[in-house]
Amino acid sequence: MTAKSTTADAVRASVIRRPTGAAAAARAASTFQGTEEARVNSPAAAVHEAMRTTLHLPSSLRTGLKRRALDADTTMTDLIRAAISAGLQDAAGLAAASIAHRRATGGARTTLDLPRHMHRTLKRLAADEDTSVQALVSAAIHRAYPELA
Repeated sequence: MTAKSTTADAVRASVIRRPTGAAAAARAASTFQGTEEARVNSPAAAVHEAMRTTLHLPSSLRTGLKRRALDADTTMTDLIRAAISAGLQDAAGLAAASIAHRRATGGARTTLDLPRHMHRTLKRLAADEDTSVQALVSAAIHRAYPELA
């Protein structure tokens, strides 16, 4: 009597079997772990040094920042970072100025990569002063570049 092939037998036959043993484990370890130099130079080894933040900027302000960046041969992100750095010199004043920018809606979405320490400082200030990062950044921009307001 011949045995009928079942679905389970077909699945078992199609499964790829990996070799087991010390030699196979050593090959896998060397392949996936690599050398120490490769790990140091890999992008994954770096802790995320920049934090991406989405801002909603009024179109006129965004256009003004872009033009100013072109004139200064820099980027809009660098201008905003400089404004934030200047604003954080007087954190209490920045928090007070941010109240006018809370719950602002509309505008063009813009992404901004901030250094980790700057992002954390803004988040802590926003939490301590009951405001938002969006409002703090907007206040910093308006304080640094009043002609764009």
